[in-house]
Formats: sequence, structure tokens, C-alpha cells
Amino acid sequence: MKDHLELAPLLRKGSASPLKRERYSFDFVVNGASLFEVTKASGYDMRGSLSNPQFEPEAARQINVGTTAMLTSEMPVGGHRVPLFVCAECGDFACGTITARVSRTNLGVQWSDFAYENGFDAASELDIGPFEFEWASYLREIDRSKRD
Repeated sequence: MKDHLELAPLLRKGSASPLKRERYSFDFVVNGASLFEVTKASGYDMRGSLSNPQFEPEAARQINVGTTAMLTSEMPVGGHRVPLFVCAECGDFACGTITARVSRTNLGVQWSDFAYENGFDAASELDIGPFEFEWASYLREIDRSKRD
């Protein structure tokens, strides 16, 4: 049985003190469970790596094309690490990111080896997954992030 992926709107509320910009992105929900919650990305003040084009059209045009390519078409043999949740202010890896190894399988795509990374310290592995998604439904769901 394949796992089910769904994008769900994710809001990071802004504030004046300390200054935080409001961010609209997507959570990755797998089999009904929020990866934002499961990975504890909320505790690191992160947002989804895909911006929500309904609320942040310019950010979505700039960010989502590259991220969706990493999640779909630009997968080298053996896969690669893809950011799922990033710093809510700047998106910089040095601030910390939750990543997963994304790789093609015979029938779809697999997400495995989840970790918290910051570019300085050794990656902290997270006990999550692996998940395997059927290719056609996976592509349809990821493509939702590119629609205005």
C-alpha cells in the first residue's frame, strides 16, 4: 500500500515584537499526519519550503519552481536531500532546515532519511518514514503549489 501525500495550508503568524513576518506556505501531510508537527519544525520557527501562491504569489513564483523540480524532475540516481521546512524569515539552510532524501522508485517516489540540518553541525536524524508515494498522484499534489 502506498502512502498518501497532501499539501495543507500553513500559516506562520507575524508579530511586531519580536518582529516576525507573516508567512503562508504548505505543510506536507502524510497519511493524515502533519510533517510540520511530526518533525517538530514548529519548534524551530520554520515554514514550509513551498510558498502558498494564493497569499504569496511573488514568493511562490520565485521559490516553488526550484523546490518542486527537486521534489519531482531533478532526482539523480540514489536521490538527493530536499528541504521540506526552512527558516520562516529567510529560508537559509544555515538557520536550520528539515530535509528528506527524495528518490525515484519503480512505481513512484520515496521520502526517507529525514533530518534536521543547519550546515554547521552534523545532521540530526529524525525517526520518521520512509514514505513511498504513487507517482501520478504525487505529481498532482506537488503541482498544486504552483497554481495561483
